[in-house]
Amino acid sequence: MAGVAVVLPYTDAIQQLVDSLAARIQRSVAVDDVRGGLIVSSRHFGDEDRIRIDVMLSRRLPSRVAEYLNSFGISTSDQPLSIPARPSLGLKARRCYPIRDHGRLLGYVWLINDGAERFDEVVGECVVQLAARLRDRSLQVTGEEGRRRALVADLLHGGEGSARAAAELVSQGLVCADDTIVVIVTDPSTDPEAVAAVIAEATGRGGRDEPAVRALASAVGDRGVVLVAGREEVERAGAWFAEAVRRGVRQRAPGSGGVFVGVSNAGRLDRAPDLLRQAVLAAFAAAELPELAPVLSWRDTGVYGPLMLAAVASPDLVVPPEIAGLGAGGRTDFLAHTAEVFLDAAGDTATAAEQLMIHRTTLYYRLAQVEKKTGWDLKNGRDRLALHLGLKMQRLLDTGIPALLRGEEEHRGRS
Repeated sequence: MAGVAVVLPYTDAIQQLVDSLAARIQRSVAVDDVRGGLIVSSRHFGDEDRIRIDVMLSRRLPSRVAEYLNSFGISTSDQPLSIPARPSLGLKARRCYPIRDHGRLLGYVWLINDGAERFDEVVGECVVQLAARLRDRSLQVTGEEGRRRALVADLLHGGEGSARAAAELVSQGLVCADDTIVVIVTDPSTDPEAVAAVIAEATGRGGRDEPAVRALASAVGDRGVVLVAGREEVERAGAWFAEAVRRGVRQRAPGSGGVFVGVSNAGRLDRAPDLLRQAVLAAFAAAELPELAPVLSWRDTGVYGPLMLAAVASPDLVVPPEIAGLGAGGRTDFLAHTAEVFLDAAGDTATAAEQLMIHRTTLYYRLAQVEKKTGWDLKNGRDRLALHLGLKMQRLLDTGIPALLRGEEEHRGRS
């Protein structure tokens, strides 16, 4: 994923240190951050390889190369390490010098060439100086990240602050005024910081087949959110990031249970609050309705999407008494469940009986009971539609979604 370059005042000082070291040892020198993103690089001395050139252009390390380098323990070492060449990756032999400040990893110095060990002493002196500069850089990056998250949250909240946040995001080059955006939201049980960490990793070290967009992590209330912005393939990028979040969060906390993610439709910046609502509802539906996927787009909520919006418009909406008479709770009452499965199967009795694991005769008996209790004819299209929508609404009202919707509306009204 293509990130947004941030110009930092400490970069010039880092560049000067690197250029001075390169001139002294007559070897090219590069400094990466902890995720493999290029911070600065010296001029080359004929020792560059394909990967160094690619990283100079994209400022990111391909995932396969990152996995190879990390396999040598560079992130845990406090001593220089030699990395063997890997021609299949376009990689010459390298010497890696971890940069640490009181044990905290800040980045790496890289030399290309066999026999780079002879430069360890002079590079070590430079590493000490770089540690101080990278510490300052880290503090500024943290501050910039906090301000960026606040702008994204303001954009999504709506109200007057949303327009101001959009203008500021555009002026800072974080998004473009004519970008299309997609909003991704996780369920409240997912730590927003875990979401931000996954996005930082995905944007800092990506593969060539990933869509070129910008992804900005933030938090709205207790939910992690991601704003995906770009001009092309933004919906595909949103789906990719949503799956990356689900997978990445689970890897960080394997015992935390399910991770549910909602993805909005694509829209323009001025629709950001509405897109947030779509993503929130999709995430909540994914968590509450077992038949839906853990990563759910708004367009795939199906009939539940309009029903959820109807619940916002009419919070006192009730299920028709004919359907309420089938029993309390569409998940547990066998008549309501039978009718829902039958209608979901478009009236195909063979499919419905198979899904319910009952004999077709039993299915016919239950459907006759449904008709008797409701007074509706399942051969009549209008009656079937009313029953189907009513059953879906009952399912919806049996979850916590209506309360969530009313809470969202109250929050939007105060914004």
